[in-house]
Amino acid sequence: MAESPEEYLEQAPEAGRAWLEEFWAYVDQHAPRLEVTMFRGVPMYKFADSYLKGYVMFTAAKGHFSAHAIDFDLVAAAQSDIPGAFGGKGSVSVKYANEVAKPPLKQFVDAVLERHGFLA
Repeated sequence: MAESPEEYLEQAPEAGRAWLEEFWAYVDQHAPRLEVTMFRGVPMYKFADSYLKGYVMFTAAKGHFSAHAIDFDLVAAAQSDIPGAFGGKGSVSVKYANEVAKPPLKQFVDAVLERHGFLA
C-alpha cells in the first residue's frame, strides 16, 4: 500500500502514470486550495474532514484510468456522456487508448469541484 503520491505513482502501471500526473496537475491548477491526502493507499483530494462529504480521486489500473467521486449523479452522467466510459457507482473509467475522453473527464472533475465550492 502506497504511503505517498510519489509511491502510488511509482507503483502504478506505466500506461497510467502520465494520466495520473495530468489529472493531479489539473486539480492542483483548478482547485489550488485542495491538498492531497492518502486514503487507503491512494492519493485523494478530500473536500472536508470526511470523504463522505466529497472528494475526487484518480486511480490507474492495468488497462484503465478512473476518476472517483461520491457525487453519484455526476458519475452516472459522465459515464453516459463519455464515449467508451464505464465504471461502478462512484467511478468513471476509460481505457488508456481513449485519449479523447480526457476533456470530458476533466469536465466531470470540474463539475465535482464546482459543486463543492473548490473550482478556482
